[in-house]
Amino acid sequence: MKNVLFVAPTTYEVPLTENIEKKFKYLNEICNLHIFAFADKKTYQTSGNTKLYLHKKVKNRILNYIKIFFLSVFALPTVVKKNNIEIISYQDPVSSFFSILGLRIRNIKTKIIIETHGDFIETLSLEKNLLFPNLYKKVFRRMAQYTLDKADKLRAVSSSTEAQVREINQNKEITRFPAWVDFDNFKDINPVRQANKEFKILFIGSVTDRKKPHLIIEALNEIKSKDIQLYIVGPTPNENYLSQLEALVQKYELEDQVTFTGSVNRESVMEHYSETNLMILPSVSEGLARVIFESQVTACPVLVTDAPGMGDIVIDGQTGYIFESNNLESLTNKIQEIKNNYEDAIHVGNNAKDFILSNYSSDNFKFSFKKLFDTV
Repeated sequence: MKNVLFVAPTTYEVPLTENIEKKFKYLNEICNLHIFAFADKKTYQTSGNTKLYLHKKVKNRILNYIKIFFLSVFALPTVVKKNNIEIISYQDPVSSFFSILGLRIRNIKTKIIIETHGDFIETLSLEKNLLFPNLYKKVFRRMAQYTLDKADKLRAVSSSTEAQVREINQNKEITRFPAWVDFDNFKDINPVRQANKEFKILFIGSVTDRKKPHLIIEALNEIKSKDIQLYIVGPTPNENYLSQLEALVQKYELEDQVTFTGSVNRESVMEHYSETNLMILPSVSEGLARVIFESQVTACPVLVTDAPGMGDIVIDGQTGYIFESNNLESLTNKIQEIKNNYEDAIHVGNNAKDFILSNYSSDNFKFSFKKLFDTV
């Protein structure tokens, strides 16, 4: 089997979660797996047959960029040589720039795969408080142009991420398949949503302007139904945006209907899916969000925007519902339609579960990567 190194700005929990260990186990069946990423503390360890080189994440953004630069230029080439790495798979075109540049300067020969899991140009400016967002975008695009040109093969997780890459590089071969999602813990959840006395709406994901949970709050104000409860679940990387959301809740006097939970553990996520009547993801930019898969496989009805990529797994009225992106009236009407015809929504949720379990699996994920590694 080939020696493969996955490089990402991802921050892993230590000890590793059961879900991540399972993902590594599947990948170890097709390659000798190595991971170069981040954690809350520096650690070099093994998990089964996986070797992990985890570096401490720095909270300050500028210092973290500097650290990524030094790790990419000095630490990563050492890992590549020590383990005779044949293939390096990078998680996105931007964060891989310094590493690929460093490898080329040192004339280290490896095959390179660039993955794209989401919008790698707009996301940062929508999720962080940046002083010069347009400058960041220009720099990111130039970096992406370089890395995509140097890659041997590209992998996209959705039609939208593939389209963004195509805007920058039209020549490289692209393989498309979704990110890892473990359905085993979700597909057997016992749904209790129909017994709810209130209509529970769930937003789950990073609480940022890119994902636009404020639109759901605006829709609740339009609907003016006291029997709707909204739970906003997920990390809050942009404190200014969070403050705006809280002010909006107060303005519309929805304190009794909107709950901010912050990040929660996997067990709490599954409990939310079990109880939720409708999961809404109003993102204007999305790769192919894991929470859509998770919601569908628990038969929880989903409502998403018509942003590119969503339609890969959400077919309006069949495996979920779609509203017009950034359109409050469209969102409001859809929520009311689903709530008023909830027996139909239950049927749509069950269809979605059957569709996902029939077309996506851990084995599909594994064999898609095997084909990618075999042909790079």
